[in-house]
Formats: sequence, structure tokens, C-alpha cells
Amino acid sequence: MVQLFPRRLERPMYGLFAELAEIQVQAADTHSTVLGSGYRERMRIAPRLHEHSTSAEELVRRIANRLADSLITPYEAELLYSLALTVADSISAMEHSAELLVLFHSGTQPTPLLEAAKGIERCAELTVTASWKLDTVRELGDYYAQVRKVARQGRRLTRQALGELYARGGSGIDLLPQRDVIDAVDTIVELQERAARTADLLRVKDA
Repeated sequence: MVQLFPRRLERPMYGLFAELAEIQVQAADTHSTVLGSGYRERMRIAPRLHEHSTSAEELVRRIANRLADSLITPYEAELLYSLALTVADSISAMEHSAELLVLFHSGTQPTPLLEAAKGIERCAELTVTASWKLDTVRELGDYYAQVRKVARQGRRLTRQALGELYARGGSGIDLLPQRDVIDAVDTIVELQERAARTADLLRVKDA
């Protein structure tokens, strides 16, 4: 079976993907901390997510340049680039979620949303493990199935948080900011599942 990349590029390329996945883990941990903190602590911690997002975007540019020089099919290059972009987008979505919390001076977040954030951390950890196997994509195994399972639970939790929000009642002005935060967390979950699905397409293509 032909390798996705020539041997001389293999380690540097996949090292970049692993580095990107590690940033996602750091961002997911910071995101959970922001959700679970009070306003003052959020103000202090939230800027870290901008740093994570900026670092992720730089890595995506480096990956794109490396892909342009690699000896792989356009289809494989497109999937790998999409994978990198989607992981970076998930980190950007975490930054957006934190920004909303600070902007709206949001109070204590509902327990289901905090649990969903823990699921986001778990998906990030699974992505790190998967990034180590991109040079032999057949070894990705049930990575997508595991992320999909966590993502389904995450969406259930965001729906539960939304239900609690509307059950609490209040004016639209009060409800909409919290609805935006819940939607932002749901977007992170969706992006993580999309990244795993993209990696799984590489596995299927290589089968």
C-alpha cells in the first residue's frame, strides 16, 4: 500500500497534526474552566483561548504549505486540509463561546452545559490519539465511533440546558444571551464530530 506521504515528509507532517490536536486539548481545558468560573476569573482566563486559536491558525497554514509540496492525491490532500481546518474551527468556536460569556456578563452556567464541556475535552483527547495514527490511517479504528458517541451525548446535554433555560422563564432579552452561549457550545460539539468523520473518510479511502 502506498504511503500517504513520502517517508522524508512523514514525521514533520504528522507532527504538525499532533501539535494542532494538543492545542485543542489545551483549549478544551481552558474552555471548561471559563464555563465553570465567575465573571472576574473568566475575564482573566478567556484571552488564553484567543492565543490557542491564533496558534491553531498558524499551524493550519503550515500544514497547507506542507500539503502543497506532498506527493499525495488531491482527494487525500483535501481531506487532510479539511481535518486541520475543522480542528482549528473548533478551537475558534471555543474562543467565541468564552467571548459571549464575558460579553453578556453571564452568571453560573447550567450543569448540563458544564457536562457537555467535559465531553468536548474527551473528544479533544481522542483526537490527539488519532493524530498519532494518521500515517497509518487503518489504525484509526473506532475513533469516529467514539467521538460520535460523546457528541450525541453532548447534543443531548445542550438540549437539556436549553430546556432548563426556557423552563426558568424570563424576558427575551434575558434568555437570548444564554441561548447564544448554548448554541456556541453545541457548535463546538458539531465541529469535533465533523473532524472525526473527516479522519474516518481517510481510513475508508485507504481500506
